[in-house]
Amino acid sequence: MNESALIAWTSLYIAVGIMAILCALLASIVTACDWRSGNWKPSITTSFDKLLLLPKIWFRWQLTYLKGAPAILLIALYYAWSIGFSVFWDF
Repeated sequence: MNESALIAWTSLYIAVGIMAILCALLASIVTACDWRSGNWKPSITTSFDKLLLLPKIWFRWQLTYLKGAPAILLIALYYAWSIGFSVFWDF
């Protein structure tokens, strides 16, 4: 593999990884803030609701996390475009 292609792929993977971690952190904060502020209240009246509390929190977090996916994709595509797509395929 060409050195410039290796550097381009490595930097793209690192950037997308950092953005995914940032998105996960922000999704956790938004989920916690929504629960604390009362914008989202999972019902915990029955024992079955209490059993499903963790999956409900996980599902809410996933929905919030997936809202950041288009931004990650656009930033990654813009980065690849700015470097030049041909660099990535130069083996």
